[in-house]
Amino acid sequence: MIATHDALHALFHPRAVAVIGASDDDTKHGYIVLNNIRDAGFPGGVYGISRRLKDVNGIPCFPDLASVPEQIDTAFLAIPAEAAVQAVRDCARAGLKAVIVGSAGYAESLDAGGAERQRELQRIAAEEGIRIVGPNCNGVYNAHHPLSIGFNTAHAKRQTPGGVSIFSHSGALFDAMAGRLAMLGSGLSLFASAGNEADMSVLDYMEYGITHEPTKVIAVLIDSLEDGPRFRRLALAAHAAGKHVVALKIGGSAAGAAAAVAHSSRLAGDGASYRALFDASGVSVVNTLEGLMTASALLAKYGRRPGKLGALSTSGAGASLIADRCDALGVPLAELTETTHAEIDERKMFSRIGNPLDMGIFGGMRRASEVPSLLMNDPGVSVALGLMHSMNPWQGDPIRNALAKGRETSGKPLLIVSPGGMPAAERESYTSRGMDVFTEMDILIEGIGAMLAPLPEPIPEPLPDVAPMAAPVLPNRQLTEPESLNVLLSFGVRTVPVVECPSRDQALSAARALGYPVVLKGVAEGIAHKSDHGLVWVDLRDADALEAALAAIGCQNVIVEKMIAGDLEAIAGVTRADGVGLVLMAGLGGIYAEALADITMWPIPVSRAAIEEKLVPSKLGRVLTSHRWKHPGSLAALIDLLMALQRAAQTLGDQLEAIDINPVILGASGATAVDALVIPRA
Repeated sequence: MIATHDALHALFHPRAVAVIGASDDDTKHGYIVLNNIRDAGFPGGVYGISRRLKDVNGIPCFPDLASVPEQIDTAFLAIPAEAAVQAVRDCARAGLKAVIVGSAGYAESLDAGGAERQRELQRIAAEEGIRIVGPNCNGVYNAHHPLSIGFNTAHAKRQTPGGVSIFSHSGALFDAMAGRLAMLGSGLSLFASAGNEADMSVLDYMEYGITHEPTKVIAVLIDSLEDGPRFRRLALAAHAAGKHVVALKIGGSAAGAAAAVAHSSRLAGDGASYRALFDASGVSVVNTLEGLMTASALLAKYGRRPGKLGALSTSGAGASLIADRCDALGVPLAELTETTHAEIDERKMFSRIGNPLDMGIFGGMRRASEVPSLLMNDPGVSVALGLMHSMNPWQGDPIRNALAKGRETSGKPLLIVSPGGMPAAERESYTSRGMDVFTEMDILIEGIGAMLAPLPEPIPEPLPDVAPMAAPVLPNRQLTEPESLNVLLSFGVRTVPVVECPSRDQALSAARALGYPVVLKGVAEGIAHKSDHGLVWVDLRDADALEAALAAIGCQNVIVEKMIAGDLEAIAGVTRADGVGLVLMAGLGGIYAEALADITMWPIPVSRAAIEEKLVPSKLGRVLTSHRWKHPGSLAALIDLLMALQRAAQTLGDQLEAIDINPVILGASGATAVDALVIPRA
């Protein structure tokens, strides 16, 4: 098989291109794609393949690839799915390195024939060595070559060359994305529509973008990933190469998560799992298409600015609005240093100093002329935002001069948002001083959030002080609670003493040996969450209470556990998230774990420091670090348990689907697993 990098280089930098299925019908892809290639200014050979036509608008056509007077590097297949399969094989044997299969009718269709056609494409790629874009996609674009091979409206336009490469599962949104990028004054580098990914994937295009010199930002719009760990490695490679990655994840799998047995799998939904992966990978995350392009344009121009936002407005209401929207969108506002606060405070006439700042409290620009500079030079501010309205020159010039001075003395980006817009000349008075002007506050703040995103965490190496152990072989079924606890105990998870009892007498004997109070649980095949079925009886303080519970449960097999006292119940677990891989999670637990839905997640592997950094600000972490919490060692004990869970997950590897520990009892005794469920991978 042709190396992916070589195939993609031939795809984005071909010497000659062919359209198989050339047409003189201007409504057909065979016409549109052929003309788009030429009209974009492609400097190489452009040929149509048609047994009927001699040319299309002056573009020469030949009956087959062998008749073309030069070697073709790549081709677009504008023919139906049934014919395209053999055409791909023909292209491979004609020496092409890559083809774009634009037609639908493969795995996305409901019929079995479509899925088989896609499998045949995969077999051809493996056997013949050719690489495939798609199928069910609309093409590629290289604004620097220039090269446009596709039928989207954007393929018919000459895109301004720039630093943003877009790799997307949706080709139909290309024009919307390219158009927004142009509106922002930014430019396109590469575009690829991944389609069904029968062969090459978004990750392959992403890897090529890292090596592509003009590309400064890689924007990915994804339905799902094929390999989360590879994505994480590529994101770190992009960072090492000085490039930025920003992601928009669309779609979800809530139905699939709801059907899962483990609490951890239901809580770790599609969006949360991907967000954990993106955060650990240092990838900026957005929630809208407009935000994706705004973030890309800002990153291309200013790069990453890890830190917090400094903001100001011409009114108190505007300052409050900025604060509200930053809170809603998760963009952190800087806490000004005492020195900055004091210097700004000296200039106010009323009210109080904060961030965002209300410029109205200074009584005019004579007193406030240094305020933007003081704000922007604060060490906690890495990007600044100004909410401005259109102003007459006598009113606007002084504030623009002050803003420009702040930008120049700090060297930090200052972005202006004017929701009501402003005349072109007034807008120019900002942009000529290096301040970009926007009209949509939420989208701009979303883009700023991408600039402020933390840098990636290095992927941790295995702990050197932990000796490797052989992975136990899991049975091809859900483990019982005692089996699950024993597996976790072998990896260092602190567990409650438990005895499985097939008879009444053994249950009474186990309770005496463990010491009252005890917990009694019924064991019934196919029931994972026993409390939902009245099979859990707690705080049984003597034999009479145990006898009554045995009669009420009505199960032949029961579990007797030592009753563990604690002050808080948590949940901890591991789940295999589609496209992401194994993820570790923790949160508030007990029978209301899913109702509370308070979880923090990390893709595996994760360092102890990264676990603590993300856990402490969570609701569970805030409880465990509160001055009212009486057991200061609980946080460390919980992290110990999570590290042991991670070791179990890494050792069990492909055998594992999920681990549930709910609850983990937190208190004076540390962190103890009192109920566990290990689910092997099907």
